[in-house]
Amino acid sequence: MRKLSIILAVLTMFLLSCSACDKPNPLYNSVSDLRETIYLGNIDNLTIKAGYGFKESPYSNDAKVSIRVYALTFHLIDKEIENTSYSLSFEFNKNTYTTEFKLNPVSDTICASVEIEDFNLKEFPVTLSYAGERQEILLKSIVPENTISYKTALDHLYNKQNSLIQTYIIDGNFNAEIHVRILVKDEKPYWYVGIASGKDHLKAMLIDGYSGELLAIREVF
Repeated sequence: MRKLSIILAVLTMFLLSCSACDKPNPLYNSVSDLRETIYLGNIDNLTIKAGYGFKESPYSNDAKVSIRVYALTFHLIDKEIENTSYSLSFEFNKNTYTTEFKLNPVSDTICASVEIEDFNLKEFPVTLSYAGERQEILLKSIVPENTISYKTALDHLYNKQNSLIQTYIIDGNFNAEIHVRILVKDEKPYWYVGIASGKDHLKAMLIDGYSGELLAIREVF
């Protein structure tokens, strides 16, 4: 009888641990802004930098993430910028996408965006049209191989900084929004994770893009 009780206790603990492992990381659904890939390409004096990910739309810093829209965002860097219009086109999954560049008054950059789902290319050509000319530029991902995914980075954060994460949990819910961005510095990847709780509090973290180790953390405001 005692042996049976021990077996039942061990089995119960095993099932409970499996149940905990099956639960998704609660941080996933709190990500309202993500950039998971960076592309770069240039020709002559023109450079195009692109990023793929999603943003909550419409965005509201209310600790609740609603609709997330995936998009490719392009930034045009021209050493000799001309006072003319720029348009960009590319193909993906037998569809052609076209967008116009506009000046972003907030960041003072020339950018364009295309809503697109499941974009997974490591490189792709784009055609830039301006001033009666057409230039084809190959954009390549600069994110190194073996870079952990943003979800793996959040797993490391949740498991190794759980006491910090618990400070944001109210009534069983994660009460903040998360901004995640891949960064590449000297060919080394990093994940930036910003936790915003309300309009007056932002905690920023830098995570190693290979190991998931938390490298830095600070209060922004």
